[in-house]
Amino acid sequence: MIRVMLVDDEPLAQEELTRLISQDKEFQVMANAHSGTEALEKLKTTPAEVVFLDIEMPGANGLEVAGRLAEEWEKPPLVVFATAYHEYAVKAFEANAIDYILKPYDPERLKKTLARVKAFLQSKASSKEKLMSLVDYSVQKGLLRRLIGRRRLSKERVFVDPAQVYFFHAELAEIWARVENEDLLINSTLKELLQTLDPAHFCQTHKAYVVNLDKIEKVSPMFSGNFEIILKDSKHSKLPLSRRYAKKLKQLMGGW
Repeated sequence: MIRVMLVDDEPLAQEELTRLISQDKEFQVMANAHSGTEALEKLKTTPAEVVFLDIEMPGANGLEVAGRLAEEWEKPPLVVFATAYHEYAVKAFEANAIDYILKPYDPERLKKTLARVKAFLQSKASSKEKLMSLVDYSVQKGLLRRLIGRRRLSKERVFVDPAQVYFFHAELAEIWARVENEDLLINSTLKELLQTLDPAHFCQTHKAYVVNLDKIEKVSPMFSGNFEIILKDSKHSKLPLSRRYAKKLKQLMGGW
């Protein structure tokens, strides 16, 4: 029996897809989720071999969920995307051998998808490689906000979600990203980084620092009109805020 999870914020779409999948007795829909966050939590306790994942959802969309699965799971489930946008699907998924189904669902097309899922699972191929390929492609095409970095003394690439970064620090010719438990070397210049990051959530605070506004705990005044930023991480890290950048940060944060 192939265990299935359906992820879609539209109940009627979930019901229709459940009905169609259930016609193949080799598949069983084990769980439903209405958001990407809910799906990631449920997968921890309700394992599935394949996830039918809607792309257009509020909060974490389908591509972001696929990215999390690729980066955080050693053996992620196979992902089949559902979308109402044919061009989007073809460009993003056919190039990476990830299957997709279009809304409204075509029963015959779904049969082909289920057959493809069976063949893939029988082949014992790695779904992680497919998902990593998808993430890489999506980052390159600007479909998914990720930065590419690596750990110290390692050549292995790491996909970095900007939302998880506390701050970026320029050190000589290198850019480092501070996540909760480590620093990652980012393949970018500071200028390129500022062009990539969402200006509503990131702000330069010093010639060598860019901070995630969502990670700021408080701002304290220092001498000579400069400030100090205290972050929400476990170390309560402190960053410099120079007068040059203080006005913009204050505007973005609604004052302090």
